[in-house]
Amino acid sequence: MTEDHRAPSASGYWYLSSPDSAGPVEVLNLLRGYLAAERRMRQRTRDSMRMGETDLLALRHLLRESRAGRPVRQRDLAAALEISPASASALVDRLIRDGYARRSPHPADRRSVIIETTARTDDEVRATLGRMHRSMLDAVESLSPDELAAVAKFLTALTRSVDEAAEDALEHGTEH
Repeated sequence: MTEDHRAPSASGYWYLSSPDSAGPVEVLNLLRGYLAAERRMRQRTRDSMRMGETDLLALRHLLRESRAGRPVRQRDLAAALEISPASASALVDRLIRDGYARRSPHPADRRSVIIETTARTDDEVRATLGRMHRSMLDAVESLSPDELAAVAKFLTALTRSVDEAAEDALEHGTEH
């Protein structure tokens, strides 16, 4: 069977292709499967840590920036999460109340405060996600340099395509 990129599949979303090879459609369907698995994992993590999506994204950002040695002010967090300063304030208050974050003096600016994660946060995130992250890293490390380059090229192009579609939708006032 040859690929026919014009005929809709049974799902109506992707198109028919050969079941015998990992063609473009199969790769996109595999990506959809991965994204669905990641959504399920994020939901389990939120349920386990009893927090919402934005809270979890904030912790991920704070942990990443901390590992890179970059202090995070509340306004930096608001910008990174694309939320209002008022929402960031409420978010930080929640994280502090629940023991995931604390306010500390900025190391280079005495007039400013930074938001830091607590030891509990790192421990809980590691306990919740550590095995999965190791398994994902093992999968990536099993690829050859040529395979890694191909995956990086694919994901970069796909990200660009999605970003361009989103920008186009905003410019034309439509959603895709």
